[in-house]
Amino acid sequence: MTLNKFQQNKNDLERLKEISDKISKEYGCKIIVRPEQKLGNSHKNYLVYLAQNSYRKEIKNKLEFLMNHSHTWEDFKEKASALNLKVDDTKKYTTYLLEGSEQTKKIRDRSLKNDKFLKENLKGQIERNTIGYSVEEVVKLWNDKESIQEKNQEKEISILVEDWQIEKETENFLYVTIDTALDKEATIKIPARCVDKLENGDYQVFIKNKDRFSYLDKKSPANNKIMYGTTVAKNLQRQSGNVPLYSDNANIKLKQVFHEFDFLISQGLGFDRSFETIGKDLKATYQETQHQLDKLDTKIIEYVEQNKSLDYVDTTIRDTIKNLKLERDDLRDTLYKVDKNIQYYQKSEQRLEAYQKNQSPKHKARNDDFEI
Repeated sequence: MTLNKFQQNKNDLERLKEISDKISKEYGCKIIVRPEQKLGNSHKNYLVYLAQNSYRKEIKNKLEFLMNHSHTWEDFKEKASALNLKVDDTKKYTTYLLEGSEQTKKIRDRSLKNDKFLKENLKGQIERNTIGYSVEEVVKLWNDKESIQEKNQEKEISILVEDWQIEKETENFLYVTIDTALDKEATIKIPARCVDKLENGDYQVFIKNKDRFSYLDKKSPANNKIMYGTTVAKNLQRQSGNVPLYSDNANIKLKQVFHEFDFLISQGLGFDRSFETIGKDLKATYQETQHQLDKLDTKIIEYVEQNKSLDYVDTTIRDTIKNLKLERDDLRDTLYKVDKNIQYYQKSEQRLEAYQKNQSPKHKARNDDFEI
């Protein structure tokens, strides 16, 4: 006896039921038939929910922006008002109201569920800022930021999943059978909010590249693993032949940062340390991507040599090589984009040096400077 409290949630219970059913089936035991369930949510309903609650995200985004573009608390409140964010700090809790939105009640800073948005932490960050912006400059930078965000917003991957690919449907999840590496069969759980059921019985699934999905290896049901959205889409495509509709996830935040530093140069202001950090992060990303490419090249060569040594064509190895090559192409594309951003970073440094020598900047930021 350890006296530790046993913790279990609904997902754990569902997973134990699945394991129990598989073991019972293997040994010929009776499997309890549960009532057929239908998805309790849908992607359409989820989008409606997001639209009705989008003000929370916008408040967080504006607070994040303002905490880096204000130099006193009063300056912060004035700029917040200019961005239609009403700040009330006259009572025990600081509250926020996004004017002109669906928000009807003020929201407390503690309700944003992030300590950095508490008044004392915001004031601490604001006091450390060294660059001063006018209200007009802040409004312009925010509008530019929003324009870049809207233009390059990451969209979902949409893919058709046919009825025969479905293992079962419950209130909270759609269970889909997929083939993982080396053609191992697994069951993946897709939340109901990511699924729209079609009239013909098929399903339209909406996921993003970095979404994380839990899946069970059918040969090792006790193992609960994670698969990213981009991998899920590729596996579903390989299984059914239905091509997913991709939207490239641009370096939106990076482009916004470059845009702001270009603005600072035009005003004759210097960079702070965060710009140097961007350069270091870009170089580290480039090196890491190059390292991953080298590892993939080695893997591909090993599988090719292994296939050559056989007297027959191993379809499993052949498909593995094909998938590795696709992954390598994606990485090469990433490497190219990082390289372009490094070039822009270096041009930004040169523009600053030119300005500091009382010369006019020779290069202005353009959309084609960013590989989006």
